[in-house]
Parts: sequence; structure tokens; C-alpha cells
Amino acid sequence: MPGGNRVEPKDADIAPESSGNAIRELADRLVEEAAKASEYRVRLELSEKAQSTLEEQLAEERHRREEAEREREVLRRELEVLTEPPEAAETVEEAPERAEPPFATGVAQESVQRPWWRKLIGR
Repeated sequence: MPGGNRVEPKDADIAPESSGNAIRELADRLVEEAAKASEYRVRLELSEKAQSTLEEQLAEERHRREEAEREREVLRRELEVLTEPPEAAETVEEAPERAEPPFATGVAQESVQRPWWRKLIGR
């Protein structure tokens, strides 16, 4: 049967049409996947930029914190020096010209009894 291997014209029309549909469907899916990949790429770039910005801000904040800690330490040392009780550097022989004792006035006595910061805030 020589005609047994032949495809009838009706079947021949369906075969190219279905393969064309399959190719179109694959092409459509490819376009959709490419669009998704592009969207993911944009999201990744934005995420990387955000991460980079946050890392820069974190580094700046760490630097500011370190500076503030250094400044706090300097101020703490200055406060310790200011709040230390004054040493009796003067002796009776060194200050004979003084007519009054150093604590004769209320102001001088007040400054010894109260720390400087209490006078500053009024307590």
C-alpha cells in the first residue's frame, strides 16, 4: 500500500497548526519569564542599593557613637577634676595676709558644700 504512509490533507492541516500554537505558547511563556526575570533583576538592584545605603548609614552612626563616647569620656574626666575636693595647698605660712578664713563668707562656704552642677541647676 503505497498510500498507507501518507497523511490525509485534513490531518496535515491540524499538525502544522498545533505545532504553531505550541511554539506561540512557548514564546509567550518565554516572554513572561523574561519579564519576571527583569522584574527580579530590578528588585535585586534596588535591594542591593538599599543594603549599601544602610551599611553606609550604620558606619556613619558607629563613627558618631565612637566620637560621642570619646567626648563623654573627656567630659567625665573634666567633671572628676572639678568635683574633686580641693587640696589644702596653702598653709598658714603661705597666706598670712588673709584677714578672714576662706570660709568666712556664705558664698565661699556654699561653693564648698554644693557641687558646681547643683548651683547651675539651682538646687
